[in-house]
Amino acid sequence: MSNWIVNEGLSIVVILVWLGLNGFLFVWFYLVYDVGPTFYYSREIYGHALAWARAPAACLNFNCMLILLPVCRNLLSFLRGSSVCCGRSIRRQLDRNLTFHKLVAWMIALHTAIHTVAHLFNVERCVDARVEANGTIQEALSKLGDGLNESYLNFVRSKVPNPIGGLNVAFTFLAGLSGVVITLALILIITSSTKTIRRSYFEVFWYTHHLFVIFFIGLVIHGFGRIVRGQTRDSLQVHDPIICAGNFTTWGPNNTLCPTPQFAGNPPMTWKWVVAPMILYVFERLIRFWRSHQKVVITKVVTHPFKTIGLQIGRA
Repeated sequence: MSNWIVNEGLSIVVILVWLGLNGFLFVWFYLVYDVGPTFYYSREIYGHALAWARAPAACLNFNCMLILLPVCRNLLSFLRGSSVCCGRSIRRQLDRNLTFHKLVAWMIALHTAIHTVAHLFNVERCVDARVEANGTIQEALSKLGDGLNESYLNFVRSKVPNPIGGLNVAFTFLAGLSGVVITLALILIITSSTKTIRRSYFEVFWYTHHLFVIFFIGLVIHGFGRIVRGQTRDSLQVHDPIICAGNFTTWGPNNTLCPTPQFAGNPPMTWKWVVAPMILYVFERLIRFWRSHQKVVITKVVTHPFKTIGLQIGRA
């Protein structure tokens, strides 16, 4: 038992810390969007699906930041060979880089599924609020932006009912189109990474895995549409949604207690999470390219028993 703790203890700690950070990010961002005044009116349209979409999005950012690091072979070789920063137990963890890479990939798949399903409900509710919610606060919120000096909350501006309205969102908005592309890329990457495909059709696995370039490009631009919107800080100072939600029919510039609320989209955040690993991986590929053009020579040939020959190869 003691030997197992010595050999596997650090691995367990790493996994628990990773799972703990995922859990913390999920709970934290779920509460940000499900509690508090900033997204009070957003929840009137989206319901709880808003928080269920944003919480896994934060976890996706975190795991997409990690996914490239275990496959930076030159970085890992440098760390493994450095006695200053890496002891024997840490080197053992570095040798399990692909195992951690797979765990992170499955976590990305899980949060992608939650994020996608939640947004399907969000899109349906946004379209219905724009088309069918007559006389309700959802209709009043969806009409904001139609008049002068108003900022919109519901990003769906056309009055096309579901399912056509939902398809329009998926293929005419940057967030929808990029979401479709990166989801398809992820599905192809994961399905081609199964053991059967890797062993029987390695070329399929190899080339399909390079769809990660499209995945990361789509991931970075996914949030630039700013379709998730909340009430601005200045608006919250003059318009308390908890007080004014019940008086939505009286909103307007002449109502000093409940003027028309103003909204703004969330700034894109994903690029801040993934830009450093992406740059690091670019350098990794450049080093691989440079090393692939170095001359390789056979420095020693050793004949072993049972007609086995060992070759020692070095770079010139």
